[in-house]
Amino acid sequence: MNQTTEKFVERIDAVFLPVRNLKESLAWYQEIFGFQLRWENERMCGLAIAPNCGFHLVQVPGFQPIDTYTPFNYVVKDVEKVRNKLIEKNVIVSNFRDGEPKRFDLTDINGNMISVIQL
Repeated sequence: MNQTTEKFVERIDAVFLPVRNLKESLAWYQEIFGFQLRWENERMCGLAIAPNCGFHLVQVPGFQPIDTYTPFNYVVKDVEKVRNKLIEKNVIVSNFRDGEPKRFDLTDINGNMISVIQL
């Protein structure tokens, strides 16, 4: 890589997670995580998680779940407490993963895998 290449990207603004059914997925994320709806149209919606963090659900034709890797992490303060809360809500969760940071994966209503990590 050229050492004089100027960095011009400031940050990643948003994550777009593909889903099978937008209405069903929106209801699930609101019920399980309490994410507030920021905006919605016929194909996608934006959910409020934290300042400067866009989290969007996108209904895609021919949907296939992301189930061979986790496309992003949710960061939490107490990973054990969050894992137990998800289990109480009947969310599919993995065992804790080896290594640091302390983490586990969850599977959403669409079959998408998401990591939950404690930092």
